[in-house]
Amino acid sequence: MEKVERKYQMLMNSLLLLFFLFFSCHQSEKKIQGKIENETVITENFSKPDFKVNQLQLREESSINNFYPQNVRLLNNLRYSPVIAFTDKEKKEYLLAYQYEGDVKNSFSCFEVGYLKDDSKLEKDVTETKYDNFKTESGLKLGMTLEEITNIKGSNYKVEKKSNEQIIRYTIKNADDPKIKQYEMPPYFMEFYLKDNKPYKIIFGFEYP
Repeated sequence: MEKVERKYQMLMNSLLLLFFLFFSCHQSEKKIQGKIENETVITENFSKPDFKVNQLQLREESSINNFYPQNVRLLNNLRYSPVIAFTDKEKKEYLLAYQYEGDVKNSFSCFEVGYLKDDSKLEKDVTETKYDNFKTESGLKLGMTLEEITNIKGSNYKVEKKSNEQIIRYTIKNADDPKIKQYEMPPYFMEFYLKDNKPYKIIFGFEYP
C-alpha cells in the first residue's frame, strides 16, 4: 500500500511539474506576443539608405555644381542648423540642405523635402531650380503611398502616430556599418511624414551630432 501511495505521489509531482512548465511557456509566449503587438516587428535589416536628391549628394560638396552651379545663401533661422533652401521650377516643393556645425561649405549632412505651401516662412528665401520635382536616387518622392515606400525600402521601420498623421522612421544605428562608415558621421535615418497614407515631408541623412 505504501508503495502505491509513493508511486501516486510521484505521478502527481510529475503532473504538477508538467503543468508548471506549460504555464510558464504560455506566459512567456503571451509576453512576447504583447510586445510584438505594441512594437514594430523587425523582419529584416534596413540596408537601402539614400544619399542624393536629384544631383545633390550628402557630404559631397562638389555635387552642388551639377545641382545648382550659382552661389546660394545660407539661412540661419529656419531650422536647428543653417540650411540652403531650394524649390522646384513650379514652386510647389522645397528642398532644405542642412549644413551642420563643422561641415565645409556646400557640404550637407541632411536633406528635407516638403510642400512649399506647408511652410510659409520659406517662400521668400527659396532658390528656384530647374527640376520638376525632388526625388532621391531610389525614386522616393512626395505623394507616394506607404506601400510604394515599403516596396523600395522594406518593412524594418518604426511608427509614431500623432493625431491625423504618422511618422515612419528607418535607421542605421551603427556608425561602422559599411554603408555609412565612409562618411564618419553619426547614425543615419530616413523619416516619412504621412497624411492619408502619403508622405508630405521626407527627411533623411545623418543625425545632428
